[in-house]
Amino acid sequence: MASVSRSPRAKKDIKDVLAYTKEKWGPAKAWEYGELIQEALEAIAADPYCGKPKSAVHAGIFGYHIRQPGRNARHIFFYRIGAGGTVEIVRFLHDSMDFDQHLPK
Repeated sequence: MASVSRSPRAKKDIKDVLAYTKEKWGPAKAWEYGELIQEALEAIAADPYCGKPKSAVHAGIFGYHIRQPGRNARHIFFYRIGAGGTVEIVRFLHDSMDFDQHLPK
């Protein structure tokens, strides 16, 4: 299992998404979405190459879309795979966002 770290920006992204979800749909939905986020992080840790390369967006960046059948989830984890298979989550963005504008160069 790979070691997964989150950049300060990714931590803020997750916090903001969960706060918005809680405000818009209530605490139960925020908890469910948090569980879905945790499942995605565990999947990435188990197999860092489970995401799709996003070379068209930024070289060396992978994307893992947390949208799953039966779940209304529209966010993507963007991450890099480092030496020894370590993973750095760089952003957690809504799939309608302009990724080029929001991802690190």
